[in-house]
Amino acid sequence: MLTLTPGSACDVCAEEYGSHRLPHSIPCGHVLCASCCTTIVEKTSARLAPVCPFCRVQFNSDSVRLIRLDFNSSGWSTPRRFPHIEPTGHDFTSELLARKTERLLLSEGGSRTRLEARRLEDKVAKVAAKKCSVEEVSALHKELQDWLMSGAEDTQTSSLYLSAALLRAILMNHLAHSEASKNSKTIEANLKSKVDDLEITNGKLEAELRRQRQQYTIKSEECQSLRTEASRLKALASTLGMPGSDSRPLSPTSPTPPSTSPVPPYPPTTPLSRFSSMHVRSASMSSSSRPSTPSATPISPTRSHTPSAPARSHTPALSSSTRSHTPALPTRSHTPSLRSANPPPVRSYTPAPPVPRYATPAPSMLRSHTPAPMVPPKSRRLSQPSPPKMMRSTSEEKAEAHERWLPPPEEYDKKYSRPPSRAAQYGHY
Repeated sequence: MLTLTPGSACDVCAEEYGSHRLPHSIPCGHVLCASCCTTIVEKTSARLAPVCPFCRVQFNSDSVRLIRLDFNSSGWSTPRRFPHIEPTGHDFTSELLARKTERLLLSEGGSRTRLEARRLEDKVAKVAAKKCSVEEVSALHKELQDWLMSGAEDTQTSSLYLSAALLRAILMNHLAHSEASKNSKTIEANLKSKVDDLEITNGKLEAELRRQRQQYTIKSEECQSLRTEASRLKALASTLGMPGSDSRPLSPTSPTPPSTSPVPPYPPTTPLSRFSSMHVRSASMSSSSRPSTPSATPISPTRSHTPSAPARSHTPALSSSTRSHTPALPTRSHTPSLRSANPPPVRSYTPAPPVPRYATPAPSMLRSHTPAPMVPPKSRRLSQPSPPKMMRSTSEEKAEAHERWLPPPEEYDKKYSRPPSRAAQYGHY
């Protein structure tokens, strides 16, 4: 057990320990009276934990322990009582109690050092119990340091050392907090300025975006109007182009466009025209070889070999002038009825004196073979003309062509003449 020395008192309320005020210990090791421990626990906020007033270590009401004392070995055998004081209209403050305790301790022979230490401890307790300014805490810390540096040695100066360290920590924390507050305010001001700048920039960008959207709307409307105008012009062009396309001739073969290569002026020859030219050439040769008039021959009038101009015309100029790119029949007339319509009933074989025949050529044969006038070629077009139709000569034309050529009468009479029969002779008489 512990023993109490004279003058042992609570460090918070400065009341002397005794049988009526027993000392109590908290987890940090500091000793307080029961009333001070209860007061600290009750006055602490519900959201905070009660702490030691000297070292700020947390504790609660359950962690407070009673210290057992031996009053028999102590200096006082019986607890000392304070004189009874009549209650007056006003309560005594703690400062008055501290002065009274100081006077009592001085009267009992306590040293001045102990009194100074007690006074400083009371100040520390007051600062810890209420909210103080930084100046008050700094002044108390300076006073404690001055007293401790004066070289005072006492058994109870350890609490003052602790109080001085505690006050120094409080001041350092306050200084750090102040510096942090200043830095945070500076950073907050900088961030606010940046936010303002960004808001201004954002406003400018939003205005630019609205302007660009308006321009886009205008351009899109212009584009739409241009598309509408283009479609209208296309429709108008298509409607204007329809009559021109309808007015074109719907012939399967369009004329050939003009060619850049030189075209010969002579018309193209067909087999029929070639045959007609050969036939005319042979007729002219035969007429030149036998100068006999067909009308003067004693042959029967039913078989006539004299070419007539209206029945058959072999003029090359007519055939060349009437030829075109589209094949057509020549202008000569085919009248084989002169020979086949009225066949001779009786062929006389009465020999006649060989009278030389002088074939007078027809007027068509006497014409000079002058070339036809040059016909300007027609303009060619992109479409190819239809190929000319091939005309095949009929057997009548071939027969007429073969009948047209006659050998000379003298040779014919020599080779093919027969002696006259009696019937023919009698027929003449």
